[in-house]
Amino acid sequence: MIWQYGNYKFNCNFQIPTVSNFKNWLKDYLKLDNVNKYETWLASGFTQGWNTLDIDIVLTNLPKYKELQSLMLDSIKLGVKHNIFIDICHWDREPLDYSKTKEKIVVKKTVVGNRIIQDGKLITDWKHAKEVFPNLYSFTKVYPTDKQMNRVYKFKPTLLN
Repeated sequence: MIWQYGNYKFNCNFQIPTVSNFKNWLKDYLKLDNVNKYETWLASGFTQGWNTLDIDIVLTNLPKYKELQSLMLDSIKLGVKHNIFIDICHWDREPLDYSKTKEKIVVKKTVVGNRIIQDGKLITDWKHAKEVFPNLYSFTKVYPTDKQMNRVYKFKPTLLN
């Protein structure tokens, strides 16, 4: 399948993530430049043991866009290497612990690319986002989403570094 994150294109048939391929990704991820400048959080379905097609990663700390764009893109490329879909973004705050509260908050979110395309089909579109650096887009979003409100969470997000 041909994937596209903004202007980054690659060919990959992602597998359902496993603990093994996640650990292999993490081992490589922790060696990336600038990884220690950001807190890296593992969040959502993968941590809950749900059937999921991706692994959600949230970065926090004050963003420096050039290094953030590089770190996020390199993280996605490592996902391709390990054949898992890494859904990575930056938040202006720590991810929420939905096992404790589902209070609505507004988050400033930054992503690589303004859309995700799979085999020519638009998967995600952030057309309302503002480009803050080449191929890096920011916008605000209310969390938890309706989908998250209707789920039962047992575990809080995990800090990986």
